[in-house]
Amino acid sequence: MTPFEPQKSEDLLVRLKLGDKQAYEKIYFTYSKELLLAAYKKTGDKVIAEELVQNIFISLWEKRLEIQINNLQAYLFGALKLSVINHIRSLVMENRYMEYQSLNYSENHHDTSNLVALHDLSSIIEEGINSLPEKTQEVFRLSRYQHQSTKDIATGLNISEKAVEYHITRSIKRIKEYIKNFYIFL
Repeated sequence: MTPFEPQKSEDLLVRLKLGDKQAYEKIYFTYSKELLLAAYKKTGDKVIAEELVQNIFISLWEKRLEIQINNLQAYLFGALKLSVINHIRSLVMENRYMEYQSLNYSENHHDTSNLVALHDLSSIIEEGINSLPEKTQEVFRLSRYQHQSTKDIATGLNISEKAVEYHITRSIKRIKEYIKNFYIFL
């Protein structure tokens, strides 16, 4: 990748703040591959890497009016670093929970409690899905429950593949937050 000249990068940032989708796409196509590679090196998982990078670009667009960026490349890679740290932190918490589960329950109780926990978690996930906007719910269910490809969903709903990816990423993020908030409440 060839970094932008400072003038050109600044111009793209100004245009981005004004809602210029072409400037946003230029930023995406310039940095996404390098960010994806860096995310993959840190996580070792292509799907997670794609999700982290996609969330960075969604956030860039959604917060374009609020954020102050002096160096676009530094900003994007800093955001990636924070995303990876948060991802690893959530994995550590998940592992701690699993260790706690295995230490505190006998094998028979463990089987029963796992079924109850699985049922509870399924209910919480369903509540999280139901809290999403209607179109996002529809895209999520087609993707995760009916295992349709992004292309098939886009064709069936007459929306772009980028829109499908946006809805899937948004739904996964919101469902994770819903689950996390539910367990924090408990």
